[in-house]
Amino acid sequence: MNISLEQNKAVNDIVELIALKLGNEKRELNIVDAISTCARLAGSLLFRSFDFQIKDAKPGSVMLSENANIKGPELVNITHTVLQNFGITIDNQKMNSSSGEETKINFLDAIDLVQSEALEIMKKYKLSYEQLAHSTAIATAFIIQQSPNIPAETGFGKAIYHYIEGSKTYPPDFIKPTIINETIKQTEVDYKTNEIEYKENSRKPWWKIW
Repeated sequence: MNISLEQNKAVNDIVELIALKLGNEKRELNIVDAISTCARLAGSLLFRSFDFQIKDAKPGSVMLSENANIKGPELVNITHTVLQNFGITIDNQKMNSSSGEETKINFLDAIDLVQSEALEIMKKYKLSYEQLAHSTAIATAFIIQQSPNIPAETGFGKAIYHYIEGSKTYPPDFIKPTIINETIKQTEVDYKTNEIEYKENSRKPWWKIW
């Protein structure tokens, strides 16, 4: 897995974006909503990388494509690799029986919530849609890793489902983004020669999982 320095930096911004958009007034974050929204964003960014020229497509319409069938599994593989590097082993036998709670945010609302700011992150680091999709898949793995109250198999299963949903659903138009607060302490994720080394911050994240 080749991850550039710019993609690495974008991971932190995506995690922060998800926390800012989904955290409540007590700085608490619903993990199911966070994983689902991050994974949907990754899939949707990948969808945009296909550059389909379609007229009169309605946001939310299912768009099946060979592109998604080929590129979509890359998001799954990235997340799985990152989880392994975090020391998390996914038990395939538990995958089918670990559905858990479902997100209460529908697809269009979730994408509307984060995609415009994600576009600004993409421009900030001069990334392509596909490159940012890969960064967002890493961010999804980080959120799963930071979630002790659900099994990793549950989080990973939800990520897979929403990667597929995002990569095969026509997204809403971009809206004018709000300014992302860049002063909040970010979690450091370093990548060296294709191997991921995780360094835990001396401070706890400003958000809490519930």
